[in-house]
Amino acid sequence: MDNPVLLRLFVSQFFLCYFFIAITPLKEPKRRNTVMVISGAIIITLANAVIIQLLGLRGFYIRFYFFTLILPYLVLLSFFARTKGAKLLFGILTVEILGNVAIVNGLFFSYLISGKDNPVLDVIIRIITFSLILPIFLRYIRPKFLQILEKLDKGWTFLNAVLMVSYILSYYIAFVPSPIMYRADYFPHLYINILLSILIYVIIFLFFIQIQSKFETERDKQLLSIQVSALANQSVKISASEDKMRILRHDMHHHFNIISDHLSKGNIEDAQNFIGYCEDELRKSVIKQYCKNRTINAALSYYIELAIENCITIETSIEIPEIINLNSAELAVVFSNGFENAINACLSIEDKRKRRIVLKAKYTQKNLIINISNSCLNTVKFDKNSIPVATKQGHGIGIMSITAFANKNGGILDFSKTDDIFTFRLFLNIN
Repeated sequence: MDNPVLLRLFVSQFFLCYFFIAITPLKEPKRRNTVMVISGAIIITLANAVIIQLLGLRGFYIRFYFFTLILPYLVLLSFFARTKGAKLLFGILTVEILGNVAIVNGLFFSYLISGKDNPVLDVIIRIITFSLILPIFLRYIRPKFLQILEKLDKGWTFLNAVLMVSYILSYYIAFVPSPIMYRADYFPHLYINILLSILIYVIIFLFFIQIQSKFETERDKQLLSIQVSALANQSVKISASEDKMRILRHDMHHHFNIISDHLSKGNIEDAQNFIGYCEDELRKSVIKQYCKNRTINAALSYYIELAIENCITIETSIEIPEIINLNSAELAVVFSNGFENAINACLSIEDKRKRRIVLKAKYTQKNLIINISNSCLNTVKFDKNSIPVATKQGHGIGIMSITAFANKNGGILDFSKTDDIFTFRLFLNIN
């Protein structure tokens, strides 16, 4: 390449384009939009190369590259990114600040080694710096950054203002009144500003971690409330059954006396009718056994009877023993939440003949499989992890509880909707 300055431009933009794509959530279809962003980045880079060739590096490009390079990237990504406005700008500034680390290293070490501006040596140092930044970026910065984008909805204007001040200060030190390779004594100032920029990021990340911790604490409180509510429902069901049994035992001798009186008077039909009445009352007091685990069975009994009362057809096949290598109360809450969501979906169907829930679960020494499918005519939205998204305030806590249980126990969740059937599956390896 005749102009080594252009080589410096192409290498830097190659890495920065990759960082832009990695840190920016793109719209669907992602593959096509990724190709479009890469194509746009190539056009922007070539246009800047032409500007450098025609108008020069020092005379024009250094002064106006924000308008010829950074602003076009902002416009390009705004077409294809899911994030907009301040969030998108924050991502671009993040990448530019990371790029500044490599650029300053290239300028400094090329000057340190050769005593002057050496573009070829500069490029080599930049490649080494970018290569060192890349694994740190992918492992630590990118995941936390994407979490911040997803969770944080306010404060982006302030964060951008802070980064913008740092970026402008870096530009001023590096290029005003002349490029820093001609003012080598200003390299320490530039590195101090870069360290301050990194410190700002550390503070932002720590602040976010604190916010996330508070969010998770609040979520845990909500999940605990759900568990207490579910266990309370189970206790009410068991207590009601026990109360009926105590009443039946108390009244048993009266019943025997009535039956004996009917028989002594020869009223066989009356005696049989009364015995049938006693059998019905006894049957109502018994909790039907859907599985051998009493805690889970109590939860299932409550919701299955609730479903039957609402004209929902139920089909069950549950093989869970009394003793399992999981917290029975927590697993009971999973069944409760899954079944309650299924009931709510069925209740929105006016034609009662179409209301149906199928529950299948099997526990072995190696794994646990739960499958709950139900009729569902409503539109279901899923997030990027294929988890159903609540559309109403206060809803979605049950899904959060199920997700928390799966994460805690290393489970695999699958939610899907096909042909008006919503299906929830949970698979756990049992250690």
